[in-house]
Amino acid sequence: MILLLLAVISATTAFQGDIVNITLNEPAVVTLDDCMYFVETLENSSHLSAGTHSIKVTHSCLGLYQIKVKTNSSKYLIPLRVERDPDPEGSIVELEEKVLQLSRQVANLKSEASYYKKLFEIVNNMNVELYDRIQSYAEENEMLRKELEKYKTMTSNCTKVVKQLEGKIEYLNNTLTRLEANNSELLQQVEDLTSKLSTTKANLDIFQTLFFVTLSFLVGSAFALLRR
Repeated sequence: MILLLLAVISATTAFQGDIVNITLNEPAVVTLDDCMYFVETLENSSHLSAGTHSIKVTHSCLGLYQIKVKTNSSKYLIPLRVERDPDPEGSIVELEEKVLQLSRQVANLKSEASYYKKLFEIVNNMNVELYDRIQSYAEENEMLRKELEKYKTMTSNCTKVVKQLEGKIEYLNNTLTRLEANNSELLQQVEDLTSKLSTTKANLDIFQTLFFVTLSFLVGSAFALLRR
């Protein structure tokens, strides 16, 4: 191992396909050759925090390379020699297994993506339907509000009409009371006239009786004088 003031690398020599760890004492920008990448970022240049980070050495690497470590105050180069894979057939088998695993993961991700796409379409359709319902409810609410305003106006008008009718009813009741009073007076006058009429009729009957009696007396007296 090489011990630096800034970083420690787990090996100075690696084989194609190996993973090498680098440990940083402080945050730094670490730059690798294009044939290498950081396992956590899948990039060959990354701003890394203090701690241990894994570097993947691909099969395209062969020879001596320099790992660049840079902070705000200093720069360092860490040499790394990459030798040919001693067991390329085993590496190919391992790569095929990894490719198969990745293919399965991709298939699973595609299945999940298809599921989430359908779910998104369902949710989107629900959102559209919900939006249409909200629009419909908003229009219905506006219609009901206008109808309510109309009924309020009608109620106000009806209240005015009711007050007018109450005034007319009060006037008619007063008129009826006055007419009833006049009717009572007229009835009293009719009773008085009826009483007077009865008295007058009785007097008239007496007068007629006296008239006929007197007339009979005069006629009798006239006949008596004529006989003499």
